[in-house]
Amino acid sequence: MPAQNNRLILLYGSQTGQAKAIAEEIHDNAEKHGLRTDLFGLELTEKKFDVTKESCVLFVCSTTGDGDPPDNASKFFRRLKKKTLPSDHLAHLNYAVLGLGDSNYTNFCNCPKTLDKRLQELGAKPFYPTGYADDAVGLEIVVDPWIEGLWTAVRKQLGLPPESCAVARETVSMETANNKQTPGGVTNSADPDSSGETEGKIDLKDERTNQHNGNPESDKVRESHSDLEDKEIVAVTSSEDSTSDRASMADIDATDVVEKDAQILPPENQGGVSTTKQSAAGPNIASDSCADATDSKITDKSENKTAEDTSPEKLEGDTSDSKNRDGPIVETGPSLRVSVPPLCDSGLTLPAKPAPYLEVVFHPEESLCVEELPLQGGCPFPSAATDVVMATVTTATRLTRHDAVKTALDIGLDVSDTCLKYEPGDSFGVVCPNDETEVQDLIDRLGLTDHADVTFSVKVIEGTKKRAAAVPAHLPARCTIRHALLTCMEIRAVPKKAFLRMLVEHTSDAVQKRRLQELCSKQGTADYASFIREPNLRLLDVLTAFPSCCPPFEQLLEMLPRLQPRPYSVSSSPLVSPDRLHFVFNILDIPSGSGRAAACTGVCTGWLDRLTRHRQTGVYGDLAEEDRVAEKMDQMSLNDPLKIPIYLRTNTHFRLPSDLSVPLIMVGPGTGVAPFVGFLQHREKQRELSHNAVCGPTWLFYGCRHRDRDYLYREELQRLAAAGVLDHLVVCFSRDEPVAMETDGAPPARYVQDNLRRHGDDVGRMLLDEGAVLFVCGDAKNMAKDVNEVIIQIVQKYKDCTIQEARNTVFQLRQDKHYIEDIWT
Repeated sequence: MPAQNNRLILLYGSQTGQAKAIAEEIHDNAEKHGLRTDLFGLELTEKKFDVTKESCVLFVCSTTGDGDPPDNASKFFRRLKKKTLPSDHLAHLNYAVLGLGDSNYTNFCNCPKTLDKRLQELGAKPFYPTGYADDAVGLEIVVDPWIEGLWTAVRKQLGLPPESCAVARETVSMETANNKQTPGGVTNSADPDSSGETEGKIDLKDERTNQHNGNPESDKVRESHSDLEDKEIVAVTSSEDSTSDRASMADIDATDVVEKDAQILPPENQGGVSTTKQSAAGPNIASDSCADATDSKITDKSENKTAEDTSPEKLEGDTSDSKNRDGPIVETGPSLRVSVPPLCDSGLTLPAKPAPYLEVVFHPEESLCVEELPLQGGCPFPSAATDVVMATVTTATRLTRHDAVKTALDIGLDVSDTCLKYEPGDSFGVVCPNDETEVQDLIDRLGLTDHADVTFSVKVIEGTKKRAAAVPAHLPARCTIRHALLTCMEIRAVPKKAFLRMLVEHTSDAVQKRRLQELCSKQGTADYASFIREPNLRLLDVLTAFPSCCPPFEQLLEMLPRLQPRPYSVSSSPLVSPDRLHFVFNILDIPSGSGRAAACTGVCTGWLDRLTRHRQTGVYGDLAEEDRVAEKMDQMSLNDPLKIPIYLRTNTHFRLPSDLSVPLIMVGPGTGVAPFVGFLQHREKQRELSHNAVCGPTWLFYGCRHRDRDYLYREELQRLAAAGVLDHLVVCFSRDEPVAMETDGAPPARYVQDNLRRHGDDVGRMLLDEGAVLFVCGDAKNMAKDVNEVIIQIVQKYKDCTIQEARNTVFQLRQDKHYIEDIWT
């Protein structure tokens, strides 16, 4: 019997689901460590929990915006920050904090840091060191060991005895009940509690026979369980995460350990892949799923969600992609498919096998109009300040020449029939679908073609071991496989280790299975980073690399995160045109290679490009021939309204000062110039409406690659400068050959930070003496960091102070909202 003083409260603050998924993972595993946990979102403060009445609490919290708390944690933080609270308000509370952040942003983990500090100010005592996980390098690097050490710390805090070795380090041999080898050599990985056949259930099985080359290793006798027990095994449950959701980490039964020299016999056929149920009136649904690479055509597209500067050329050194997919794949070094010693010879500590918790029920007798379904089941979107509205596309203009490295597209929207009221500096979310061709490729690869448009519903498996199991809120009550993959699921999300662990259970080839085990293991962390996370592979890339892997659709619903809207900055002013809204973006081109099966475009940028292709015009008048053909072919549809779903995002910081006399310093290379075009257009109208107003000076630091190829909004910026609205337009071109040296003998500036440094005296005076506001918009990974360092150097020189004093001054500028960023990775 568990002790009565074993209660731990788990609270999460989560914007996109990552923190929630980590908290759910801890919640799922607590019972096997003798703990009783309750799990709540921070929005339920004083409804489901009250920290003033709790003694042991664990917080898992992310950061959003400019170091702000997640939406579901804002009320909790407001109450916690009340200045009237006494210093012993939480003296009874013992707590631990796991923070999630991204070091590409200046206010890394600001929200959990603020939480930690405030809790201690109110008398609470930490019982375990705070963890700060960095999404820039992989959350799992901190999250995994932090959770591993958590159990001992919690038990000690609660006065519970140490766990026995059997409890703390449960191991599973290769021949446990859930991973037995049948006489035919088939690895039976199904959980008898969740996937055994029952009345009314239909098995979607692969009826083919897998064909594998002979493997002499398969004749070896696998290591016995008694030998396994003599080894010292440290088991770690992985909690891998990334920039999107942690994707519903399913129930963890035990930590599987694959020991050195333990061989997995290659299966001769594949058993039950998926178990689903149909309604009583429905026909028997069967599927020939997961055809082998030798008898199925697989066409993949992939997306690399790295910064916009991804090179269009195929990455060098790629050994994981073969041009001749029909011939043998010869690989001499480690790659996505192949490992080398010592990893290929070592024992592996795997994440525990996720327990299925969702069941798909098909309703073939029901017809469904998916066009009438609410977007993502009507589930609220993150950071939404308004409801979703349909905006009409009025213009689509290419702002770059045909030979520019990137193609920038300005889109104009008519919002007159909506309730949207925006301000310059606002951003909005575009609710975009996945690529239809990519979705079809995934459907074909999973063997779901016959069921793709059949109506289904989802329910939680009765008796599932996953705690707090629930049907994802972003799935409509009635749906189809195609609609779910197209509009609800982030099919380009980088598979987490838990996802790969699930794929292991549905991979028939022994060699491929072993490699997937390595990639999700503790020992394979470096390979996972190199071949999965860093190249931003998606599910389809992994399935292409491991053709004998065929996961059931139900578990994709469990593992794939929600398809997130893509945010864009407004590049217009409502004073100029209250019913019109403009935004600009680079069409993201993602090359094949490094495990990516095929080249593709960004999810949203590619969709918007395809959607508006027949309406596009070019400021350089040099549209490619294929675009001219498309324009002529689609001329008949020009009068048809073209609408896209959008919503305004919350914005409390990136706004023009209400005082027109405040100086403005704007730094926005590339598409980062977008909000500043709106700022300047707005300021121009404000000057016209306020004849006697004194306006402060305005500086814009802009940069691009080539003056004559990708100088965005060139004519508009030059017009604003000529009109006196923009006092200083300071531009640089990083790829153009310099015409001449500067007058001071210095080389010409290539980047915006170079020009900031060159005008450091003016920038320092405006920031420190004249109360200017510095706005920075664009790339967080490089540009924003470089600008921050230059600003620190400018402050140090202007104040004649130490570097630390300069850093403190810049920090205070940020706190006072005189240094404001709108940046992205």
